[in-house]
Amino acid sequence: MRAHFKIIIFVTCLVYTSKSQILKPGFDKSEYIETLKINYKAHFEVNKWAEHSTMADPQDFNYVYRSPRLAFDNIWDLWIHKQKQVALIAVQGSIPTGASFLANLYAAMVPAKGELQLSKDFKFSYTLADHPNAAVHVGWLVAMAHLSTSVVHKIDSCYKTGIKDFILTGHSQGGGITFLLTAYLYHLQSEKKLPSDIRFKTYCSAGPKPGNLFFAYDYEHLTEGGWAYNVVNTADWVPDVPFSLQTVNDYTAVNPFQGAKKIIRKQKFPKNMALKHVYKKMSKPSLKAMKNYQKYLGKMVSQSVKKQIPGFVTPEFYPSNYYVRTGNIIVLYADEAYFSKFSNDPENPNIWQHHFPEQYLFLTEQLKTTP
Repeated sequence: MRAHFKIIIFVTCLVYTSKSQILKPGFDKSEYIETLKINYKAHFEVNKWAEHSTMADPQDFNYVYRSPRLAFDNIWDLWIHKQKQVALIAVQGSIPTGASFLANLYAAMVPAKGELQLSKDFKFSYTLADHPNAAVHVGWLVAMAHLSTSVVHKIDSCYKTGIKDFILTGHSQGGGITFLLTAYLYHLQSEKKLPSDIRFKTYCSAGPKPGNLFFAYDYEHLTEGGWAYNVVNTADWVPDVPFSLQTVNDYTAVNPFQGAKKIIRKQKFPKNMALKHVYKKMSKPSLKAMKNYQKYLGKMVSQSVKKQIPGFVTPEFYPSNYYVRTGNIIVLYADEAYFSKFSNDPENPNIWQHHFPEQYLFLTEQLKTTP
Protein backbone atom coordinates (compact mmCIF):
# COMPACT_ATOMS: atom_id res chain seq x y z
CA MET A 1 0.00 0.00 0.00
CA ARG A 2 2.78 2.41 0.96
CA ALA A 3 4.64 1.56 -2.25
CA HIS A 4 1.54 2.41 -4.33
CA PHE A 5 1.16 5.67 -2.40
CA LYS A 6 4.78 6.63 -3.14
CA ILE A 7 4.27 5.92 -6.84
CA ILE A 8 1.14 8.11 -6.91
CA ILE A 9 3.03 10.97 -5.20
CA PHE A 10 5.97 10.60 -7.62
CA VAL A 11 3.72 10.64 -10.71
CA THR A 12 1.78 13.62 -9.34
CA CYS A 13 5.02 15.55 -8.86
CA LEU A 14 6.09 14.78 -12.42
CA VAL A 15 2.74 15.94 -13.81
CA TYR A 16 2.85 19.10 -11.68
CA THR A 17 6.41 19.89 -12.80
CA SER A 18 5.56 19.40 -16.48
CA LYS A 19 2.53 21.66 -16.18
CA SER A 20 4.29 24.35 -14.18
CA GLN A 21 7.31 24.53 -16.48
CA ILE A 22 6.10 25.55 -19.93
CA LEU A 23 9.37 26.52 -21.60
CA LYS A 24 11.62 23.64 -22.60
CA PRO A 25 15.39 23.64 -23.09
CA GLY A 26 16.87 23.61 -26.56
CA PHE A 27 16.69 25.85 -29.60
CA ASP A 28 13.11 26.09 -30.86
CA LYS A 29 12.83 27.43 -34.39
CA SER A 30 9.24 28.62 -33.97
CA GLU A 31 10.07 30.38 -30.68
CA TYR A 32 12.98 32.19 -32.28
CA ILE A 33 10.86 33.28 -35.26
CA GLU A 34 8.36 34.81 -32.85
CA THR A 35 11.18 36.73 -31.16
CA LEU A 36 12.35 38.04 -34.55
CA LYS A 37 8.89 39.40 -35.33
CA ILE A 38 8.65 41.01 -31.91
CA ASN A 39 12.18 42.42 -32.06
CA TYR A 40 11.31 43.95 -35.42
CA LYS A 41 8.40 45.81 -33.84
CA ALA A 42 10.54 46.92 -30.89
CA HIS A 43 12.42 49.24 -33.25
CA PHE A 44 9.35 51.34 -34.16
CA GLU A 45 6.85 53.50 -32.32
CA VAL A 46 3.83 51.43 -31.29
CA ASN A 47 1.39 53.72 -33.10
CA LYS A 48 3.43 53.37 -36.31
CA TRP A 49 3.61 49.58 -36.54
CA ALA A 50 1.17 49.56 -39.46
CA GLU A 51 3.58 51.74 -41.45
CA HIS A 52 6.34 49.15 -41.07
CA SER A 53 4.67 45.96 -42.17
CA THR A 54 7.42 44.14 -44.08
CA MET A 55 7.31 41.33 -41.50
CA ALA A 56 4.26 39.38 -40.40
CA ASP A 57 2.85 40.04 -36.94
CA PRO A 58 3.69 37.65 -34.09
CA GLN A 59 1.28 34.73 -34.02
CA ASP A 60 1.39 33.68 -30.38
CA PHE A 61 1.95 36.83 -28.31
CA ASN A 62 0.03 40.01 -27.53
CA TYR A 63 1.73 43.34 -26.89
CA VAL A 64 1.20 44.60 -23.33
CA TYR A 65 3.69 47.29 -22.31
CA ARG A 66 6.54 49.53 -23.45
CA SER A 67 8.99 51.02 -20.97
CA PRO A 68 9.91 54.70 -20.80
CA ARG A 69 12.86 55.74 -23.00
CA LEU A 70 15.99 55.88 -20.82
CA ALA A 71 19.78 56.20 -20.88
CA PHE A 72 20.86 55.83 -24.54
CA ASP A 73 17.29 56.00 -25.91
CA ASN A 74 16.76 52.43 -24.68
CA ILE A 75 13.37 50.77 -24.26
CA TRP A 76 12.01 47.29 -23.74
CA ASP A 77 8.63 45.72 -24.55
CA LEU A 78 6.52 43.17 -22.69
CA TRP A 79 4.44 40.61 -24.61
CA ILE A 80 2.21 37.88 -23.14
CA HIS A 81 1.46 34.54 -24.79
CA LYS A 82 -2.13 34.25 -25.99
CA GLN A 83 -2.66 30.73 -24.61
CA LYS A 84 0.21 29.89 -22.25
CA GLN A 85 1.51 31.42 -19.04
CA VAL A 86 4.61 32.80 -20.76
CA ALA A 87 5.85 36.40 -20.91
CA LEU A 88 8.38 37.76 -23.38
CA ILE A 89 10.74 40.66 -22.69
CA ALA A 90 12.19 42.25 -25.85
CA VAL A 91 15.03 44.80 -25.58
CA GLN A 92 15.23 47.30 -28.42
CA GLY A 93 18.42 47.36 -30.49
CA SER A 94 20.20 50.31 -32.02
CA ILE A 95 18.03 53.03 -33.52
CA PRO A 96 19.23 55.94 -35.71
CA THR A 97 19.98 58.43 -32.93
CA GLY A 98 23.29 59.69 -31.61
CA ALA A 99 22.45 58.51 -28.10
CA SER A 100 21.74 54.97 -29.28
CA PHE A 101 25.07 54.64 -31.09
CA LEU A 102 26.87 56.24 -28.15
CA ALA A 103 26.01 53.10 -26.16
CA ASN A 104 27.86 50.98 -28.74
CA LEU A 105 30.83 53.34 -28.90
CA TYR A 106 31.21 53.28 -25.10
CA ALA A 107 33.11 50.02 -25.47
CA ALA A 108 35.59 49.94 -22.60
CA MET A 109 35.22 47.08 -20.13
CA VAL A 110 34.21 47.21 -16.48
CA PRO A 111 34.18 44.37 -13.92
CA ALA A 112 31.16 42.07 -14.14
CA LYS A 113 30.49 42.68 -10.45
CA GLY A 114 30.38 46.09 -8.81
CA GLU A 115 28.55 49.39 -8.67
CA LEU A 116 27.73 52.16 -11.15
CA GLN A 117 26.75 55.69 -10.14
CA LEU A 118 24.15 56.25 -12.85
CA SER A 119 22.89 59.57 -11.51
CA LYS A 120 23.00 61.64 -8.34
CA ASP A 121 20.26 59.50 -6.77
CA PHE A 122 20.77 56.14 -8.52
CA LYS A 123 23.62 53.82 -7.55
CA PHE A 124 23.30 50.47 -9.29
CA SER A 125 24.81 47.41 -7.61
CA TYR A 126 25.13 44.40 -9.87
CA THR A 127 26.53 40.89 -10.22
CA LEU A 128 26.78 39.40 -13.70
CA ALA A 129 29.46 36.79 -13.01
CA ASP A 130 31.25 35.25 -10.05
CA HIS A 131 34.72 35.07 -11.59
CA PRO A 132 36.83 38.01 -10.33
CA ASN A 133 38.33 38.56 -13.79
CA ALA A 134 35.00 38.64 -15.65
CA ALA A 135 34.35 41.95 -17.42
CA VAL A 136 31.66 43.38 -19.71
CA HIS A 137 30.88 46.20 -22.15
CA VAL A 138 30.23 49.34 -20.11
CA GLY A 139 27.81 51.01 -22.56
CA TRP A 140 25.41 48.08 -22.67
CA LEU A 141 25.74 47.61 -18.92
CA VAL A 142 24.66 51.23 -18.33
CA ALA A 143 21.70 50.69 -20.66
CA MET A 144 20.73 47.44 -18.93
CA ALA A 145 21.03 49.05 -15.51
CA HIS A 146 18.56 51.79 -16.43
CA LEU A 147 16.08 49.27 -17.86
CA SER A 148 16.45 46.74 -15.05
CA THR A 149 14.22 48.49 -12.52
CA SER A 150 11.12 48.34 -14.71
CA VAL A 151 12.03 44.85 -15.97
CA VAL A 152 12.19 43.44 -12.44
CA HIS A 153 8.98 45.26 -11.49
CA LYS A 154 7.09 43.75 -14.44
CA ILE A 155 8.51 40.28 -13.77
CA ASP A 156 7.17 40.58 -10.23
CA SER A 157 3.76 41.69 -11.55
CA CYS A 158 3.62 38.80 -14.03
CA TYR A 159 4.68 36.32 -11.34
CA LYS A 160 1.78 37.41 -9.14
CA THR A 161 -0.61 36.51 -11.98
CA GLY A 162 0.90 33.01 -12.20
CA ILE A 163 3.48 33.55 -14.97
CA LYS A 164 6.77 31.84 -14.15
CA ASP A 165 8.24 31.39 -17.64
CA PHE A 166 9.97 34.29 -19.37
CA ILE A 167 11.64 34.58 -22.77
CA LEU A 168 14.36 37.24 -22.89
CA THR A 169 15.30 38.55 -26.32
CA GLY A 170 16.94 41.36 -28.22
CA HIS A 171 18.29 41.93 -31.72
CA SER A 172 21.62 43.67 -32.41
CA GLN A 173 22.44 46.06 -29.55
CA GLY A 174 19.34 44.60 -27.90
CA GLY A 175 21.09 41.23 -27.97
CA GLY A 176 24.18 42.69 -26.32
CA ILE A 177 22.04 44.17 -23.55
CA THR A 178 20.04 40.93 -23.22
CA PHE A 179 23.22 38.93 -22.51
CA LEU A 180 23.82 41.18 -19.50
CA LEU A 181 20.16 41.25 -18.46
CA THR A 182 20.06 37.44 -18.46
CA ALA A 183 23.11 37.21 -16.22
CA TYR A 184 21.75 39.93 -13.92
CA LEU A 185 18.39 38.18 -13.46
CA TYR A 186 20.00 34.80 -12.79
CA HIS A 187 22.14 36.35 -10.08
CA LEU A 188 19.11 38.09 -8.55
CA GLN A 189 17.62 34.62 -8.24
CA SER A 190 20.75 33.26 -6.56
CA GLU A 191 20.59 36.22 -4.14
CA LYS A 192 16.91 35.35 -3.44
CA LYS A 193 15.76 38.69 -4.84
CA LEU A 194 13.67 36.88 -7.47
CA PRO A 195 11.70 33.65 -6.96
CA SER A 196 13.75 30.54 -7.67
CA ASP A 197 10.93 28.88 -9.65
CA ILE A 198 11.03 31.51 -12.42
CA ARG A 199 12.45 30.06 -15.64
CA PHE A 200 14.31 32.29 -18.12
CA LYS A 201 15.06 31.31 -21.71
CA THR A 202 17.17 33.67 -23.82
CA TYR A 203 17.29 34.28 -27.55
CA CYS A 204 19.89 36.89 -28.42
CA SER A 205 19.72 37.67 -32.13
CA ALA A 206 22.62 39.17 -34.10
CA GLY A 207 24.13 39.71 -30.68
CA PRO A 208 27.58 41.33 -30.49
CA LYS A 209 30.31 40.24 -28.08
CA PRO A 210 29.23 41.32 -24.56
CA GLY A 211 32.34 40.70 -22.49
CA ASN A 212 35.57 38.81 -22.00
CA LEU A 213 36.28 35.09 -21.83
CA PHE A 214 35.70 34.86 -18.08
CA PHE A 215 32.28 36.45 -18.45
CA ALA A 216 31.50 34.05 -21.30
CA TYR A 217 32.46 31.06 -19.16
CA ASP A 218 30.22 32.23 -16.30
CA TYR A 219 27.32 33.04 -18.62
CA GLU A 220 27.50 29.67 -20.34
CA HIS A 221 27.63 27.93 -16.96
CA LEU A 222 24.58 29.89 -15.72
CA THR A 223 22.52 29.02 -18.78
CA GLU A 224 23.81 25.50 -19.45
CA GLY A 225 21.39 22.85 -20.56
CA GLY A 226 19.92 24.69 -23.54
CA TRP A 227 18.51 27.86 -21.95
CA ALA A 228 20.31 30.58 -23.91
CA TYR A 229 21.22 31.10 -27.56
CA ASN A 230 22.75 33.71 -29.84
CA VAL A 231 21.65 33.42 -33.46
CA VAL A 232 24.06 34.88 -36.03
CA ASN A 233 24.03 35.39 -39.80
CA THR A 234 27.46 34.54 -41.23
CA ALA A 235 27.24 37.55 -43.58
CA ASP A 236 26.51 39.98 -40.74
CA TRP A 237 29.41 41.98 -39.27
CA VAL A 238 27.66 43.02 -36.04
CA PRO A 239 28.24 39.73 -34.13
CA ASP A 240 31.98 40.34 -34.64
CA VAL A 241 32.09 43.63 -32.68
CA PRO A 242 33.43 45.22 -30.50
CA PHE A 243 37.11 45.16 -31.42
CA SER A 244 38.82 42.31 -29.61
CA LEU A 245 42.42 42.36 -28.47
CA GLN A 246 44.12 39.66 -26.43
CA THR A 247 47.14 40.48 -24.27
CA VAL A 248 49.37 38.36 -22.05
CA ASN A 249 47.17 39.41 -19.11
CA ASP A 250 43.98 37.86 -20.52
CA TYR A 251 44.81 34.24 -19.73
CA THR A 252 43.76 32.08 -16.79
CA ALA A 253 45.84 32.28 -13.60
CA VAL A 254 48.10 29.37 -14.56
CA ASN A 255 49.63 30.02 -17.98
CA PRO A 256 53.07 30.03 -19.67
CA PHE A 257 53.24 33.84 -19.70
CA GLN A 258 52.62 34.36 -15.97
CA GLY A 259 56.25 33.95 -14.95
CA ALA A 260 57.88 34.65 -18.29
CA LYS A 261 59.84 37.71 -17.14
CA LYS A 262 61.23 35.87 -14.11
CA ILE A 263 62.28 32.89 -16.24
CA ILE A 264 63.93 35.18 -18.79
CA ARG A 265 65.94 36.97 -16.07
CA LYS A 266 67.37 33.61 -14.92
CA GLN A 267 68.82 32.88 -18.36
CA LYS A 268 72.52 33.48 -19.00
CA PHE A 269 73.78 36.50 -20.91
CA PRO A 270 73.25 37.19 -23.82
CA LYS A 271 70.38 34.73 -24.11
CA ASN A 272 68.38 36.62 -21.47
CA MET A 273 68.75 39.90 -23.38
CA ALA A 274 67.61 38.32 -26.63
CA LEU A 275 64.58 36.68 -24.99
CA LYS A 276 63.68 39.92 -23.19
CA HIS A 277 63.78 41.79 -26.50
CA VAL A 278 61.56 39.21 -28.22
CA TYR A 279 59.08 39.14 -25.31
CA LYS A 280 58.70 42.92 -25.36
CA LYS A 281 58.25 42.96 -29.13
CA MET A 282 55.46 40.40 -28.82
CA SER A 283 53.66 41.72 -25.71
CA LYS A 284 54.05 45.49 -25.81
CA PRO A 285 52.06 46.29 -28.99
CA SER A 286 48.89 44.59 -27.74
CA LEU A 287 49.23 46.15 -24.26
CA LYS A 288 49.69 49.59 -25.80
CA ALA A 289 46.70 49.05 -28.11
CA MET A 290 44.57 47.96 -25.13
CA LYS A 291 45.45 51.19 -23.29
CA ASN A 292 44.50 53.19 -26.37
CA TYR A 293 41.14 51.43 -26.63
CA GLN A 294 40.51 52.19 -22.97
CA LYS A 295 41.54 55.81 -23.45
CA TYR A 296 39.39 56.50 -26.51
CA LEU A 297 36.46 54.09 -26.06
CA GLY A 298 36.35 54.62 -22.30
CA LYS A 299 37.65 57.88 -20.86
CA MET A 300 37.01 60.09 -23.87
CA VAL A 301 33.56 58.69 -24.65
CA SER A 302 32.66 59.10 -20.96
CA GLN A 303 32.54 62.86 -21.49
CA SER A 304 29.73 62.44 -24.04
CA VAL A 305 27.98 59.91 -21.79
CA LYS A 306 27.92 62.43 -18.94
CA LYS A 307 26.15 64.91 -21.22
CA GLN A 308 23.64 62.26 -22.25
CA ILE A 309 23.07 60.96 -18.70
CA PRO A 310 23.37 63.80 -16.15
CA GLY A 311 24.95 62.72 -12.89
CA PHE A 312 26.71 59.71 -14.39
CA VAL A 313 30.10 59.03 -12.80
CA THR A 314 32.83 57.47 -14.95
CA PRO A 315 33.65 54.04 -13.47
CA GLU A 316 37.03 52.39 -13.11
CA PHE A 317 37.66 50.42 -16.27
CA TYR A 318 38.88 46.85 -16.39
CA PRO A 319 42.29 46.61 -18.16
CA SER A 320 41.25 44.49 -21.11
CA ASN A 321 39.61 44.63 -24.50
CA TYR A 322 39.43 40.88 -25.03
CA TYR A 323 35.83 40.55 -26.26
CA VAL A 324 34.72 37.03 -27.20
CA ARG A 325 31.71 35.35 -28.75
CA THR A 326 29.40 34.22 -25.98
CA GLY A 327 26.73 31.57 -25.43
CA ASN A 328 25.38 28.71 -27.54
CA ILE A 329 25.68 29.90 -31.16
CA ILE A 330 23.10 29.05 -33.80
CA VAL A 331 24.71 29.70 -37.18
CA LEU A 332 22.53 30.93 -40.03
CA TYR A 333 24.73 30.11 -43.00
CA ALA A 334 24.47 32.64 -45.82
CA ASP A 335 24.62 30.61 -49.03
CA GLU A 336 24.13 31.26 -52.75
CA ALA A 337 20.34 31.40 -52.43
CA TYR A 338 20.68 34.02 -49.71
CA PHE A 339 23.10 36.21 -51.68
CA SER A 340 20.87 36.04 -54.75
CA LYS A 341 18.22 37.77 -52.63
CA PHE A 342 20.42 40.02 -50.47
CA SER A 343 23.31 41.75 -52.23
CA ASN A 344 26.82 41.22 -50.95
CA ASP A 345 28.48 43.73 -53.29
CA PRO A 346 31.27 45.52 -51.37
CA GLU A 347 31.44 48.21 -54.08
CA ASN A 348 27.93 49.44 -53.34
CA PRO A 349 27.37 48.44 -49.76
CA ASN A 350 24.59 49.06 -47.31
CA ILE A 351 26.36 48.14 -44.10
CA TRP A 352 23.09 46.90 -42.57
CA GLN A 353 21.99 44.75 -45.50
CA HIS A 354 22.71 41.47 -43.71
CA HIS A 355 21.73 42.60 -40.24
CA PHE A 356 17.99 43.24 -40.17
CA PRO A 357 15.42 40.77 -38.79
CA GLU A 358 14.09 40.18 -42.33
CA GLN A 359 17.42 38.65 -43.41
CA TYR A 360 17.58 36.60 -40.23
CA LEU A 361 14.02 35.40 -40.79
CA PHE A 362 14.84 34.30 -44.36
CA LEU A 363 17.76 32.16 -43.17
CA THR A 364 15.92 30.80 -40.14
CA GLU A 365 13.07 29.59 -42.31
CA GLN A 366 15.62 27.64 -44.38
CA LEU A 367 16.70 25.62 -41.35
CA LYS A 368 15.56 22.08 -42.12
CA THR A 369 16.17 20.72 -38.63
CA THR A 370 16.76 22.16 -35.22
CA PRO A 371 20.52 22.77 -34.88
